[in-house]
Amino acid sequence: MMKAIKMAIIDEITIKGFKSIQEQSISLGQMNVLIGTNGSGKSNFLEAIAMLSASAEGGIDYQKLSSKGARLSSPEIFKSAFRNVVRKKYFELKVKMSTYEYDMKINSAENFSYFSESFKEAGRKVGGRSGAGATLNNKSINKLDKKKSILGVIQTFDEPYNDVINTLKEFAIYSPSTPILRGVSTDNSFHEPLGLYGGGLAKALSELIQDKDNKSELQRFFKLLDWFQSIGTTTPNNTDVLPEQSLLGNKVVNYRDKFMKTNFNELYAYDVSEGALYILFVLVLLVHKDSPNIFALDNIDSTLNPGLIRQLMEHVTEMLSGHPEKQVFLTTYNPTTLDAIDLFNSKHRLFVVSRSNTGQTELKRIEPPTDMKKEEWEEKYFGLKLSEIWLSGAIGGMPKGF
Repeated sequence: MMKAIKMAIIDEITIKGFKSIQEQSISLGQMNVLIGTNGSGKSNFLEAIAMLSASAEGGIDYQKLSSKGARLSSPEIFKSAFRNVVRKKYFELKVKMSTYEYDMKINSAENFSYFSESFKEAGRKVGGRSGAGATLNNKSINKLDKKKSILGVIQTFDEPYNDVINTLKEFAIYSPSTPILRGVSTDNSFHEPLGLYGGGLAKALSELIQDKDNKSELQRFFKLLDWFQSIGTTTPNNTDVLPEQSLLGNKVVNYRDKFMKTNFNELYAYDVSEGALYILFVLVLLVHKDSPNIFALDNIDSTLNPGLIRQLMEHVTEMLSGHPEKQVFLTTYNPTTLDAIDLFNSKHRLFVVSRSNTGQTELKRIEPPTDMKKEEWEEKYFGLKLSEIWLSGAIGGMPKGF
């Protein structure tokens, strides 16, 4: 009888010699928020997870990295190159998910070939590879292509591990853009159910509306934007209100404004504010049954004013509390994003990403001392919100001289 494996989130990730990250080991929560100056290395951290995800898909290549939302640089750019630091032949990434560990060393000089790999369950080696060859359950594997991951082999022969590997495989970095959300530009990521850059919103929304289990979560939209009466999808038939651009697809998102005349209150995706589109995208991404359980949203504050991003983050934290299988990584430049974070909740993690004097990316978790109570923390910072503490410069993540 096959044992069942529960979905697992990423508990810890170790990064060595990858881009601007020379060596970091980070303990993660369910909601992870990254703040820092431009160029501090936030995207590099997310792309390290994308590399692991591509490996879970069977092997790292540009097509897989693109489908994860990673930037496509030449292979050698992926390996750190700091002054006065020995540059190894490989970079190393290691991830822990529940009782599972996966470690890989990648030779980027040979187009992402595997130097070594190891996949373990509760400390027991399930499969791996080294210069001596590859093994699965202590049996040798002949002629494993050096550009193919051992995880692909494990999935083929060991079905019990598919759930945890698939969870890692589905990770993606989302960065929706307004023209694509409006449906007037193409999302070339071709990602389902939602494109990485905002595509597929009308189709995914239509599916979600038919899903009785999750349809109620869409009501959060009206709490955030209370001037809308309804949201849905439609096939436009009034050419007088269509924009000059060609529409992509035969369905578009439509909204009804409760303050407009009833015979002219239907708005399409290209009529409404970009903020309304972005909020709808985030809600659909969080609750659609086919969305990844682990994903990143780059610049969660995109297009939203400070008050609205604070409210959206409150809904995100509420939704995550009811879905322990979900894990999100958020980057932000808007201080009010932080006000929904509870530093005394172990599932919430705030990281300041910065560069050291030698240019290396460092991720520092902001957390109260273990023996400090919430009231003492508030007293220490005079009752200031996290947004105000960040703006004061007390936790870092601001340009020098701020």
